[in-house]
Amino acid sequence: MKGKRFWALSLSAVLAVSMLSGCIRPQVTEDMIPTVTDLGMSEEAAPVEEEVRVVGLSMNKSYMAELTRMDGDNTQAAAVDAKAIPVVLKATSMDKDLKVKIVNQKNDRVITGTVFEVTVTDSNKKTQSYKDEDKDGIIYIKNMTPGSCTVSLKSSGSYSAPGDIKAEVKANLEYKVVDVTDEIKKESEINVAKEDSNTTGNSDAGTSVVLTDTVEFVESTKTEIMKQKVDEYGTPMYEKIISEPAKHHKDDNGDGTCDRCGAKMECQHTYEDKIVESTCTTAGTKTPTCSKCGAAKTAEALPLKAHSYTNGVCTVCSAKDPNYQAPHVHDLKEVKAPTCTEAGEKACSCGGASEAIPALGHDFVNGVCTRCKASDPNGTTTAPENPATPENPTTPDNPAGTDTTLNTTNDPASAEETTASILNHALRLVGAANGEKIVYDTTSAPIMEGTGTFKYTGWQTIDNATYFFDKDGNKVTGTQIIQGIQYNFGGEGIRSGTIGIDVSKYQKGINWQKVKNAGINFVIIRCGYRGYGSGVLVEDPMYASHISGAKAAGLRVGVYFFSQAINEAEAVEEASMAVKLANRYGINMPIAIDSEYAAGGRGRADGLSKADRTKITIAFCNTVANSGHTPMVYASKNWFSEHLSPSQFPGSYRIWVAQYASKCTYSGRYDIWQNTSKGQVDGISGNVDMNVSSI
Repeated sequence: MKGKRFWALSLSAVLAVSMLSGCIRPQVTEDMIPTVTDLGMSEEAAPVEEEVRVVGLSMNKSYMAELTRMDGDNTQAAAVDAKAIPVVLKATSMDKDLKVKIVNQKNDRVITGTVFEVTVTDSNKKTQSYKDEDKDGIIYIKNMTPGSCTVSLKSSGSYSAPGDIKAEVKANLEYKVVDVTDEIKKESEINVAKEDSNTTGNSDAGTSVVLTDTVEFVESTKTEIMKQKVDEYGTPMYEKIISEPAKHHKDDNGDGTCDRCGAKMECQHTYEDKIVESTCTTAGTKTPTCSKCGAAKTAEALPLKAHSYTNGVCTVCSAKDPNYQAPHVHDLKEVKAPTCTEAGEKACSCGGASEAIPALGHDFVNGVCTRCKASDPNGTTTAPENPATPENPTTPDNPAGTDTTLNTTNDPASAEETTASILNHALRLVGAANGEKIVYDTTSAPIMEGTGTFKYTGWQTIDNATYFFDKDGNKVTGTQIIQGIQYNFGGEGIRSGTIGIDVSKYQKGINWQKVKNAGINFVIIRCGYRGYGSGVLVEDPMYASHISGAKAAGLRVGVYFFSQAINEAEAVEEASMAVKLANRYGINMPIAIDSEYAAGGRGRADGLSKADRTKITIAFCNTVANSGHTPMVYASKNWFSEHLSPSQFPGSYRIWVAQYASKCTYSGRYDIWQNTSKGQVDGISGNVDMNVSSI
């Protein structure tokens, strides 16, 4: 005792000196502060008040406040107070009993490792103390007086006492779900070897044998059946074409040959207008011309443009603006030119004085006046080479009366139309020669198309019916053994019965989609168990993974619980745990109680009588039923007759019987038959329990 006090005092001194020096600022935690419990001191040893006050400083906040005050840094003060752990009391009653649980409010788990003590004042005002000797955070009190009671918790170690609670001790057992959340353990918190039976099958169900397959197992596949496509002429199609009717030709790259068969093609003209712009003296043209081959259509004349006058003169052709008025000049200008026979005139632009200009007189050459073209009455004339006529008038643009009509003989468009006519005629002759059909290169790859029908292999579910197709795609019929499991198939190949499996932590790494594809319809998963040694409630470590994967694959799902209840109250707790875990994910099959020996007869419930085991089973199932789920009882054929009284079970209970044989000989009613523990299912490594269900 003195040695422990010395080391505790030394630790306190080191912490104080370190903080005062400012050199070391450790994170002080509750395991660094000695407690009365750590020193093995009982309440009777407390009279050494001075020493208790020092070594028990972790029991109150003043010591930590003093340390942080001396250190001058209060940032870590809240993190080192062990009493900051919030403790709450919970109490439940089943049947003249009381279960008191000391719970960590932060994680809603019972606090283990400490001998807690509670005092209970019953409805008769009688007070009694009880200790948690096994340090599991639970104090179970039997033979209580029904009625209201008060529960108080004493401070213990570093845990301060919470407020008192009121509880109701029930006079009779009720089959209703109770809250056991704070009692459920993970396998990492227990000694699994002393709690789980470590069995992968029901040893009382008989010896499983592996049946010899009558049908070879093949993977599930679905392949569409293809056929060769035919064209509009009924000819099987291939990727390469030798020749074809002209209507099928395509020339997307514009090289003048068919992209499909390489034949020379008539140009599919694409016209664009070529424009020659008009001037004020010359008419322009617009000529549609093919951008591929250059063929042109008849040109269209464009109207003349208007003169562009500057100072009365056109800047393009120098023509004068008839409406132009020049600035006034006071001088005489010729306003009327003389002719051969008439006098001219000069006048001022302002209308002033004017003077006459004498007539010029005729200037005959070859009998014609060169100015007025009058004939010389005394001479002869010669007709011009291209005389003007009404059809060919003499104009400034055609002084000689030249014929301006286009020569269509050399029109490119006309030449193109003639060529196209010849080509079309030639193509028609070719089409007629091959019967107006497409000719394919049959050495090239055929063009295939789907038929909308499929070839199946392996397990398939079609229109809610289950089939097995062999490697050649044929439906299996009759009684067949596939992967060591016997199935019955009707004449149309439809499998009768619903096939399922049950799994627990002993099946790992399951590929649930493969399981679904292997023809499995449902799975019953172990959600948890009660330890056969201490009776602790434990969640199966693979439960969450199994149920999530099975539901994602679309399987129907139920759960089962391995029971080690030794009374009805414990059965209600087991059912409550199963319901809680089932509701966490959702199920659509029953919740079953698994009743069998544990660990070769060493289980805490193995000595139960037939009557007691039947009562426990009924308590479990009624609690499940009252929660809204369907209850089910699992046991071997022999167990049902030797350890249970099924006649006492209501018709609403489902029965799941285990008998490893080619035929179930159980005489009672049953809904699911577990027929082997050595099934082989694609997606599961190793053996698995197989079941046939009628639900």
